[in-house]
Amino acid sequence: MKHVARRVVTGHDSEGRSVIASDGEVEAFEVPPSAFANRIWATDAHPADNLDARDGAVVIETLATERGAAFYIVDWAPNSEFPEHRTATVDYGVVLSGELQAVLDSGEVATLRAGDAIVQRGTAHRWRNSTDEWCRTAFVLVGAAPVVVDGAELTPTMA
Repeated sequence: MKHVARRVVTGHDSEGRSVIASDGEVEAFEVPPSAFANRIWATDAHPADNLDARDGAVVIETLATERGAAFYIVDWAPNSEFPEHRTATVDYGVVLSGELQAVLDSGEVATLRAGDAIVQRGTAHRWRNSTDEWCRTAFVLVGAAPVVVDGAELTPTMA
C-alpha cells in the first residue's frame, strides 16, 4: 500500500478571490510500530490565521499545540496494535475504510467501521486493527486544557 494522500489547499489572490494555492501528494511518515501518518495541515494558534503563508504540513512536528489543531490521514497495518497512549487534545476521528478498534484502559472496546466516528477526549487508549486489511482513518486533533480527575492531572503520554 502506498501511504500518500492528495492535499488541495485553497487561498486568495491579490484581489481577494478564492484560488487553489497548492495541489499535490503528502508523503506519510512512519509511526512505529504499526501506522503511517500524513500530516495534511496544522495551525499553532486559535483563531487560525487564514492568511498565514506557511505550509500547514510543516507548522508543527507533533500532534497539535495547546492553542492549535492538526489534521492527519492515518493508515493502520493489518493485524496490528498501536500501544496505549493519551494525548493532550480532543481528537475527532473517522474511519474511511476498513475496521479499527479503540481499546480503552478500562477494558472497554469500540469497533469502528467505515463511516463511524470517534471523539477522544484526552482518554488513554490503544488502536487495534484485527483484520487482514489496511484501515484508513482521518483525525483532527485540537489543543485542549489538561484533564484533571479528583485533583490530579492525567499526564499525556503522546504529544
